[in-house]
Amino acid sequence: VCAGTLNGLSVTGDAQHQYQTLHKMYNNCEIVMGNLEIVLIDHTQDLSFLQTIREVTGYILIAMNVFAALPLQNLRVIRGTQFYEERFALFVLLNYNPNTTHALRQLGLNQLTEILAGGVYIEKNAQLCHVDTVEWRDIMRDTRLEPLVRDNGRGCAPCHESCGGHCWGPGPEDCQ
Repeated sequence: VCAGTLNGLSVTGDAQHQYQTLHKMYNNCEIVMGNLEIVLIDHTQDLSFLQTIREVTGYILIAMNVFAALPLQNLRVIRGTQFYEERFALFVLLNYNPNTTHALRQLGLNQLTEILAGGVYIEKNAQLCHVDTVEWRDIMRDTRLEPLVRDNGRGCAPCHESCGGHCWGPGPEDCQ
């Protein structure tokens, strides 16, 4: 168990300091008590230490990063005890560098089955694929909320034929 953060889009120090703080907080962590905020992380950083996270009690914010993949493949639950911008449990925004090819291409949250409270906002991620092929309503507990998923990657590979159109990525192992 490790503590989360409540910084939003504000960061302290440079990108290297931001990464070191993230690594120190979440290395070998399975449950984040609070929010998981991943902001301004460079494409050169190794984020494999995040793969141990199975649950986040607050919200997840993924913004203004330029890494290609997020190793949260073991995340199963976002509890949503706190919201980003007062209503979102998962918020993914502007994860690309307009001057290079570095960008988030896949969320890879293949094990995510429940968002207990709060909505989903995924917008303006120029190369992010397979967020519109996820059936967010099957994951979100609050049926009154509309998932906001727009203006993300174009020309993405289709879901594997065995997925029935709902997937986290192009492979047969990425079916939702």
